[in-house]
Amino acid sequence: MNSPAESSSSQRGEPELLAPAGDPEVLAAALDAGADAVYFGLERLNARRRASNFSPDAFVQAVGAAHRRGARAYLTLNIDLGEREVGEAARILELARACGADAVLVRDPALLALRPAYPGLEFHFSTQACVANSADVRAAAALGVQRVVLARELSRDEVAAASCVPGVATEAFVQGALCFSVSGRCLLSSWVGGRSGNRGACTSPCRVPWSLEGEPAGTPWSMRDLALWDRLAELRQAGVAAFKIEGRLKNAAWVRRAVSLYRAALRGEDAQTLAAAAATLGDYTGRGLTSGYFDGQRGELTGASGRKTSIGEPEAAAPAETTEDAGPVYDLDITVGEKTLDCRCSYDGRSGEWSLPRPIVRRLERAVSLAEAVRRLAAGQVQGLSLRQVRVSEPTCILPPRTVNALQDRLSAALRLLRKPPDNRVRITLPEPVRRLLAEAAISPDNRLHLGQAPDRVRLDAGQLPAMRGLCPPGGAVVEGLAPGLLESAVRFGPVTVALPSVFFEADLVWIRELLSGCKRMGLGVEVNSWGGWQLAQAAGVAMEAGPGLAVLNSLAAKKLASLGLASVTLALEADRQQLEDISEHCPVACSVVVFGRPPLFVTRVELSADRFADKTLTDRRGVSLRPQQENGLWVFRPVEPFDWRGLRNENIRARHLVMDLIGSPEPGAEFARPAAAPARLFNYGRSLA
Repeated sequence: MNSPAESSSSQRGEPELLAPAGDPEVLAAALDAGADAVYFGLERLNARRRASNFSPDAFVQAVGAAHRRGARAYLTLNIDLGEREVGEAARILELARACGADAVLVRDPALLALRPAYPGLEFHFSTQACVANSADVRAAAALGVQRVVLARELSRDEVAAASCVPGVATEAFVQGALCFSVSGRCLLSSWVGGRSGNRGACTSPCRVPWSLEGEPAGTPWSMRDLALWDRLAELRQAGVAAFKIEGRLKNAAWVRRAVSLYRAALRGEDAQTLAAAAATLGDYTGRGLTSGYFDGQRGELTGASGRKTSIGEPEAAAPAETTEDAGPVYDLDITVGEKTLDCRCSYDGRSGEWSLPRPIVRRLERAVSLAEAVRRLAAGQVQGLSLRQVRVSEPTCILPPRTVNALQDRLSAALRLLRKPPDNRVRITLPEPVRRLLAEAAISPDNRLHLGQAPDRVRLDAGQLPAMRGLCPPGGAVVEGLAPGLLESAVRFGPVTVALPSVFFEADLVWIRELLSGCKRMGLGVEVNSWGGWQLAQAAGVAMEAGPGLAVLNSLAAKKLASLGLASVTLALEADRQQLEDISEHCPVACSVVVFGRPPLFVTRVELSADRFADKTLTDRRGVSLRPQQENGLWVFRPVEPFDWRGLRNENIRARHLVMDLIGSPEPGAEFARPAAAPARLFNYGRSLA
């Protein structure tokens, strides 16, 4: 749908400059600096829940503000939706349609099911959908998706290949934070504490210190920040339609500088001046800048080195109590401990508390004193509130910039919660066609097993088949890592479903097509774990199931996948007990529930030293232990200890298959035969998934 004032970039036929807006102040800064489009989310159901975000009324005002400036407005609705959230997501879509939003960024298949009811609203695949190759883009075209946000791990040539697919525009990140894991393929935050990156609640556990085999290893997974300000001509030549700046957690000043830099770069201003401006963007995080992925270079992407930035802040005394009338105010108390900063903010008789890790400061030239950090807070407002009283136990404590930013972000989030009304959900009547789409379907009779019964299926990698000979359960095996030449030997094991990888890149398309051709010839079904995998398997004419890479949290998503020819679905590995019960009560499709396993917590394209990391144990300060290994050319990190639901009994969680995932097991045969341990790790079963 075209906005009332079509963006200036569209009129010129130039790439769109797309900016983040975490709150109304940042939105204004982005528009003032010359953004062609802005993207933002409501307070719920978006992938940056730590941002202040927008109330329904503020969202309507924001869309209008963008259109008055000739910019487009994009809604982020890009998370996995639980069964009880689908109706709210539909109301948010209806609000977006009613106020004239131009597009919605999505991840969940349930929203694709609702797409036909909103012909005037563009649907874009979020980076959370993991669009990493031209097959993924062709899948988007078949699904009616008008634009895709490309994975940040792509090289220049891979970007060009993905951008050649007709009918779908591509969008590429050019500035901002990088994730160690491929987006949409990380479960670490969920594994650690039930806060899912796939639902917008990531706690960034990749940024904390780790030890390797008991020895300190620093922060080996903390990525540098992306910076492609000097590569825009190459991106344009590759066919990219929109240049995207990451940063819905960043403040208005940073977003203003970032948009101004990229607007100047698009105008072709002096390279030396642009380089100086680009260097200042790293001040916000204190991390180095990189263009490594785009250059096809996947080593040396973590750590503080890279394109250097500089930051040096003078020491200052802790701010005194403020007494002037500055309107609504809040109080702040920070106690510096040996390992943590314990924080408490108060507003209108209510308070919020949180703790931040106190990291070792390794680069004093970048450090910021706690006194100066609080002074900055006192100089402005947070969530429309001014700082009235502050107590800091150790004002001279120095911190790296990332901790200062985390303090500001957590304070903003805490004050937002203290200020918001108890329930700010969208209240809007859904049209009849949408209500029909949301109507409950008949529950699948195939889901006869319940949690507590014996697993009837296993998940293996190809190298584990010899160790499992003679142990094939009645539901057969899903096998990862099969090459085309291994199919005949694999079928001797028993009923086999061939798993396609959850992440693959342009060069992998040749062997995946060969593998699918072999499956077609031998009558083998495949498990698809990405949209590109679905597109390739559909073109090959093979029977398909949806695996963990296309896992679902709601029955409408399951129904949508079934309409695309997938005979069964997999329920999300990170789901909690209530979510599993909810979808089981309504699921119209045969489904699988993984009841045991070491799920992939990271899937990364970062090039690591095999001598240093392969099959070594990495542990963080909370005792989470991971072991990396190479799978399909990528590094995959799995937990040392599995989760195990076999000792649980719940007749409200039903499935066609109960699956033991033995990938990563040192002794798959013995582990398969061994009974459930007590007590066992339960992943998110006993807690609420955020």
